[in-house]
Amino acid sequence: MCCNRPRPTAAIGAQRVVRHAAVSRPSAPASRSADQATRISTGAVAVTVFEYVGATALTVVSPLTRKTYAFSRTGARLEVDARDRPWLAFVPNLAIVAAG
Repeated sequence: MCCNRPRPTAAIGAQRVVRHAAVSRPSAPASRSADQATRISTGAVAVTVFEYVGATALTVVSPLTRKTYAFSRTGARLEVDARDRPWLAFVPNLAIVAAG
């Protein structure tokens, strides 16, 4: 039902079931990439370090993990969950730094 109107009966018979084949991921290359060099292993979850380069404070809430990252000042560095890395890489004034 859409817009409080019933669906036409002709559309019900026209529905199809689409099944997708499982997609396998390619294996990682043997050499270490720059992305792997910025990660620190803390137990089971890898993290990436971001540095805030803006003029004021910044708070970011990840839509993926729902974690809050609060950068209090310019130059503040935080460890970020690896699952949030691709999303946070597009936030202005955040830069990935090499972890020591």
